[in-house]
Amino acid sequence: MSSAIDFSQKSLIFITGASRGIGRAIAVETSHIVNPESAFVLIASSASGLEETKSLIKQVNSSLNVITYPLDLSVPSSDVYEKLFDEVLKKIDINHTEHCIFIHNAGTIGILKKSLDVNDVDIWKNYYDLNVISAVILNTIFVKKVRNLFKKLIVINMTSLCGRVPFVNMSMYGSGKAARELFFKVFALEEPDILVLNYSPGPVDTDMFDSIVDTAQDEGLRKTMKESTVLKPEQTVQMLLGILKKGDFKSGDTIDYFDRV
Repeated sequence: MSSAIDFSQKSLIFITGASRGIGRAIAVETSHIVNPESAFVLIASSASGLEETKSLIKQVNSSLNVITYPLDLSVPSSDVYEKLFDEVLKKIDINHTEHCIFIHNAGTIGILKKSLDVNDVDIWKNYYDLNVISAVILNTIFVKKVRNLFKKLIVINMTSLCGRVPFVNMSMYGSGKAARELFFKVFALEEPDILVLNYSPGPVDTDMFDSIVDTAQDEGLRKTMKESTVLKPEQTVQMLLGILKKGDFKSGDTIDYFDRV
């Protein structure tokens, strides 16, 4: 199976966390290069944020079909996710659609304290519900609903160096990213007909990055983040799209922005 994606072909693209930050940048930057008959499904908890992203896409190409789907991913539900795909597929003309792409981007930073100071059971459960379990269940139902409808399925998991390298105060964020990344690596092994990429975008100028700089318990972490090379969302998304177009990776790989600079 070729890993290269020809964005000139008609596509259906799902993006979680599409109301701001990297998710919004993925939607807008991709709208510049996709076939004009393609469709986007934007998923996030903020309805107003999704509408802003939709407006930005329409400014790039008014012919694109953009569906906004406000959804609280902090409460994973197979029934709700089944309904999502059933409703979306009724609204979209999938004839001649070559690619169906799901980008798992939604995520939160969690509590930025020493591991021993993060000891509330409910906080840990809620974090994993949003950042791991929702992605796992969404992905499972996505494949179940669309596998037989499209020639090529592509799944992209937005991951982080923090899921592979330990950083102080990031036991919650890092362990969640590590769990999600390994899930998608196993998924890639088990489903060789589906193209899977774990993409690590690097430090990006988003609200999440600001949270680390402003609220991390450890002064050294705050200082390290302030001194790091910070990318614009559009910058790292353009790298991601370049990787997908070139296809120089094997399914299940993890690629960091700085691997290709």
